[in-house]
Amino acid sequence: MRTAARAGLMACALLAGLSAGSAFAADSEGAWLKLKTPPTTAQFIQDGSVWRCKDDVCSTTKVRALPVARACRKLAGQLGELAAFNYRGEPMDDAGIAECNTAAKPKG
Repeated sequence: MRTAARAGLMACALLAGLSAGSAFAADSEGAWLKLKTPPTTAQFIQDGSVWRCKDDVCSTTKVRALPVARACRKLAGQLGELAAFNYRGEPMDDAGIAECNTAAKPKG
């Protein structure tokens, strides 16, 4: 009887650990951004990632491992000026966003 109870507790602990690991992985592999003006599309593809937008916020669950500033410039060039940006769990500060928006080259 004790063995069955112990096995049940171990299984619950394992499942809880897997769930927490998945949530952490999503934060460290995904990205989100807030635009100064709402996008003209509800979804788009950027570097192989499908981004979904609602109002002025767009997000994706998995992105390529790029430097944050480079990813910001590419997205700002495609979508327009950003108001906030978080890439692979790393938020960009206001100065970085301002520099990103200035350096972004509009997609033509």
